Amino acid sequence: MSGVVQPPLVRERLPSGLEVVVARRAGIPLAAIRLLLRAGSALDPPGRAGLASLVALSARRGTRRLPGERLDAAVEATGGELGIGVDEDAAVAGLSVPVGELGRSLGLVADVAATPGLAPAEVARLRRREVAGLAHDASEPGVLADRALLRFGYGDHPYGHPSEGLARDLRRTTRAEVVAFHALRWRPSRATVVLVGPIDVPAALALVRRRFGGWRAAPGGDLEVAPVSRPRDRRVVIVDRPEQGQAQIRLGFPGLPRASAEHAAGVVAGAVLGGGFTSRLMEAIRVDRGLSYGVRGRFASARAGGLFVVSSFTKVESAGELVRVALAELARFADEGPTAEELDRMRAYLGGLHPLSLETHEAWAEKLVEVELYGLGPDEVTGFRERLAAVDAAACRALSARSFGGEGRLVVAVGPARRLAPQLEHLGPVTVVAPGAVM
Repeated sequence: MSGVVQPPLVRERLPSGLEVVVARRAGIPLAAIRLLLRAGSALDPPGRAGLASLVALSARRGTRRLPGERLDAAVEATGGELGIGVDEDAAVAGLSVPVGELGRSLGLVADVAATPGLAPAEVARLRRREVAGLAHDASEPGVLADRALLRFGYGDHPYGHPSEGLARDLRRTTRAEVVAFHALRWRPSRATVVLVGPIDVPAALALVRRRFGGWRAAPGGDLEVAPVSRPRDRRVVIVDRPEQGQAQIRLGFPGLPRASAEHAAGVVAGAVLGGGFTSRLMEAIRVDRGLSYGVRGRFASARAGGLFVVSSFTKVESAGELVRVALAELARFADEGPTAEELDRMRAYLGGLHPLSLETHEAWAEKLVEVELYGLGPDEVTGFRERLAAVDAAACRALSARSFGGEGRLVVAVGPARRLAPQLEHLGPVTVVAPGAVM
């Protein structure tokens, strides 16, 4: 039933603690390389939001052996493009190259991980660039709404700031802090190399041993992020933008960690509620009432927890009505669950997408990184459609009742506070903040 055959996995742990996962997979002669570093933005020190991201950006800009443009030229010579992305839980470096370039490419990734140059001029340039980008983002109402949702949805938890950071923190970040974060958090005992493609497995393992064998780190640095606690109060936060004629709306509710046994139920429930044009929220808000052109809802899950998020926009004068309709639809779903037709349709749709999402070596590498990062089971990929099929209305109701039951509900609106507050104040205590408070 799964429709997905997982390529055989070979695992090895190097003496340094580095984990290696190799999947030999037939197909085009490319090798997908991923380096998972468990050093996401949740490990940013207090007052230094954005440090993990700045470290990754700086590392990509040169190594001790190949500074700046020489690294770019070396990567280009492999036929690949090296990128590093950072989210709350991890930094992931990746590229895809011809199989014959695997050894050289692994050497470049190892250099970036173990011996980045972190040149003072590059760190300073990247810091200025990121601060300027955040200043530009502050003019985007949708960005402000998303940032406010993180800030007040997670509160003091390390997930409560965006991975790219806060302008006020980045301005104070020093090159010494970049160097210290790399030394403490980028360590082989917290890293995994994933290789996928039509590769010789023993030869690939030997290459990883050779290229990464010299990577060492001092003891310590294995900090784990505490689970997200469930808030109990109901709150309304308005980011005051007096000049706006349209309001950005976000609703946040307690969610799930990615490894939860209820993940499949969350995928189905989120898709029925807010996953597309035929979703319940879309029908209620756009089709039936014309309050917005679009609305989405989903469980956004990370390693330590997550949120169920509804996002939309509307005219300022209809913000209260949109929120009322959305809350009523969520409450009805928590009480009744999905219909049999909705369940059948959504399970079939999601199950059909699953094999299509794994057609390339790169897609498999990304999925294996996800499995490693969140500590998912060995049947995470091959058993997904079976888990979807097992989701019933009762499972959706139980999950939704806990998430949407009222405790921990957050309403975020971006727009003129004097016009929004009277529409939303019946939903809980209203806090009005300036845009700079969430940027």
